[in-house]
Amino acid sequence: MRSGEPGGVAHLYVHLPFCAARCGYCAFVVEVGRDDARDAYLDAVLAELERERGRLGALETLYLGGGTPTLMGAGRLSALLAAISPLLAPGAEVTIEANPETVDQNLMAALAGAGVNRVSLGVQSTHPHLLGVLDRQAGPDDAARAVRAVRAAGIPRLSVDLLLGVPGQSQADLAADLAWVTEVGPDHVSWYELEFKEGSAIASGPHLPPDEDMSADLYEEAVEGLEAAGYRWYELANFCRPGAECRHSLAYWRARDYVGLGVGAVSTVGGGRWRNAPGLDRYVAALGRGDAPPRTQEPLDADTRRRERWMLGTRVDEPLDMAWAGSPDRPAALDVLEAGGLLERGRGTVRLTRRGRLLQNAVMQEIMDF
Repeated sequence: MRSGEPGGVAHLYVHLPFCAARCGYCAFVVEVGRDDARDAYLDAVLAELERERGRLGALETLYLGGGTPTLMGAGRLSALLAAISPLLAPGAEVTIEANPETVDQNLMAALAGAGVNRVSLGVQSTHPHLLGVLDRQAGPDDAARAVRAVRAAGIPRLSVDLLLGVPGQSQADLAADLAWVTEVGPDHVSWYELEFKEGSAIASGPHLPPDEDMSADLYEEAVEGLEAAGYRWYELANFCRPGAECRHSLAYWRARDYVGLGVGAVSTVGGGRWRNAPGLDRYVAALGRGDAPPRTQEPLDADTRRRERWMLGTRVDEPLDMAWAGSPDRPAALDVLEAGGLLERGRGTVRLTRRGRLLQNAVMQEIMDF
């Protein structure tokens, strides 16, 4: 697997932080109860786009994430997409995240007309008792209505997000979610293990995460169930119908350059990475003055990029090109892991086996110094 970006940066992320409520597991940069700031925020994002335009080439992917991007409303989102659309390459992937309770047919029709061709729907679970643990606002009926709205609008690609390892989640719960996915038939599924992130409500609350063995069992059942339903397990937590990979996420896993706009957004270009600081008001004020948003800079040396290429590149189901990735920190460990059935080597490539992919983090700890 090689990475190269002739010309300008081809991948753009825009962070739209507004939320109606903060979910229990959320430790992201979000803004709750700030609907009054949406117009000013849009102006600030457009100003940052102008500042960063020189870095951008023909965009192969655009991803509007959050937060809950759909809370920006059809008019603001259409204005944002109109400003970016001249930069899009033919056939570009244009994704927007959405929570089910914010989706209706009018909004989806407007987004389709503005160029959105992929919706990532945050379902998380089809079980009210687990949605309650997660402090989610939408219920199963909302998810079903949202799926119908996306399809009715003619948006070509639908992805759904689900979680495993939620406190109280049983194997029967997971089986029911699998049955729901099979019935709905999205083009793409992201099934993540719940993280108890520092700063989230769930991390400081009464719920305890399931033990590691239970989580591992649920993970394997999700993988096996989705594969049986015809999905390709193309990345550790991501599954797709043929040809329906998330091209934007593949750019991250292939360690390609990307630019992020918005409060809290991250960019990685060449040998540098920067992160816009949290704080909506500071972000808006700086760009209103014609300044760059407050941000932190992180130089990336060759060893950092090399280790990132190994960590990211082994997440996907394609061979890692060692000429591109560089040498592992402990080359002798490759022999041990190969003998143990966790990886296989080709001519200048490394690929994790099925068992190795299930244990990817442990495999990387053997190979690399993080």
